[in-house]
Amino acid sequence: MPEATAALSELRVACAVADEVWAGAMLGVSADPAGDVRVMSGDGLVRVTESLAELARRVQALQAKCAAELASRSRGGGDDDVARRHGFSSPERLIATVTGGRFSDAAKLVAVGEATAPRASFTGEVLPPRHPHLAAGLESGSLCVDAAETIRRFLDGIAVRADRAELGEAERFLVERAPLVGVDGLTRLVKQLQARLDPDGVKPREDELRAHRGLRIWEDRAGMIQLQGAFDPASGAPIKLAVEALVGAELHRARDAKRGFGGSVDGEQAPDGGEPHAMGEPDAIFDEQRTIAQMNADALADIARLSLGAKQAPAALRQATVVARVDADSLATGRGHATIDGIDQPVSVATVRELAMSAGISPLLLDHRSEPLELGRAVRLFTTAQKLALVERDGGCAWPACNRPPSHTQAHHIRWWKRHRGRTDVDNGIMLCSHHHHRVHDDGWVITVHDAQTWFTPPAHLDPQQRPRPGNRRLSSAWMETAAPVVPVARAAAA
Repeated sequence: MPEATAALSELRVACAVADEVWAGAMLGVSADPAGDVRVMSGDGLVRVTESLAELARRVQALQAKCAAELASRSRGGGDDDVARRHGFSSPERLIATVTGGRFSDAAKLVAVGEATAPRASFTGEVLPPRHPHLAAGLESGSLCVDAAETIRRFLDGIAVRADRAELGEAERFLVERAPLVGVDGLTRLVKQLQARLDPDGVKPREDELRAHRGLRIWEDRAGMIQLQGAFDPASGAPIKLAVEALVGAELHRARDAKRGFGGSVDGEQAPDGGEPHAMGEPDAIFDEQRTIAQMNADALADIARLSLGAKQAPAALRQATVVARVDADSLATGRGHATIDGIDQPVSVATVRELAMSAGISPLLLDHRSEPLELGRAVRLFTTAQKLALVERDGGCAWPACNRPPSHTQAHHIRWWKRHRGRTDVDNGIMLCSHHHHRVHDDGWVITVHDAQTWFTPPAHLDPQQRPRPGNRRLSSAWMETAAPVVPVARAAAA
């Protein structure tokens, strides 16, 4: 084989390995080359993917070398400018066209190639690459171009502020870790190393991020409330943690429901005398149907809703109320629509009935002249003592297997205030989180209470047999008869 292609020797070895691994992964003979992967074992597919990835990394290393040389020959101008002689304004444009890729990918190849190519001194002496560890990693096939560019950008950006010896050690460390953590892991490592090598730059970078914080909220043409925001670490951390905590609790609830968590207590009977759903049996009705994005949205809505009703909230929040306006006839008949102040998109009467029992939201009933009849939220709210009793019974959200704590729930009427003329009594109250309150209303569940036990009966389209499911109970509820009563403590306002 001619020596002129010595640069391709490692590539030829990688091709031979890929060929051997491909053949070894096949459990049978495929009818055509395109069908090879269908007759591979699962472990064989993994080995093939690994060998092809190494082959791709070696191809990228050669592409970076060629890109750097093309760039070197295209920046002198005149007849020697390779890119211009081929009709391109820059070497990156030429490379992007030839490869059929993005301009940014071509620029990445050039940058990595130049950072890992040997250099020439003024006297013609060959000098090592600017980043020797990076060059070695690329040459060995352990680094892809994306990882190499992440490392290069970090090293070049901090070079003027970091100790040279520490910078070299950081380069070696990142090259060694890159195959293990991938590009995403490298990004996290780079942020930590940047703070370590340039401690004086942490505060300026933080100030820069904070200066770019922002949040836009608008209603789109479809009626969706759109949010687009960016937060600095200090501002974004509590938002991220709060949403993740709520979503994590929901995912645990869904997992426990699949395992049969939250079944009936031994010896309990369904309120209709039938057989309740057995303890420990998986119940498909309670499977989580929402996507993670939908759960994130619900969590953020819960946080905002609870903040509007929280006693410890800032004064501006305590004074803010979401007002839903609905005609009294529409509320009584269920026909028509309602509006929410500040939102253009009309909502259904069913939705405004749900809003009527949510914290921080008041239904404003209007007569035919659009004059206020009543603000019903004040008379509909359960008292603190009643909520304490409901929490003592339900523990938190009463929905089977839901583990939302009392702080994330609201007291709701089992028999609706308007439709059923339901009373604001403990026997007619139940603690539900916002998501399961919506499920009760939207799906048509029937809630009953017998002997301090809540029961949830699904609609026929979810369970044709409509077997009642027992709701959550506080762990101490079995001893309620002997436990000391919960007495709310009234605190006098400071003079």
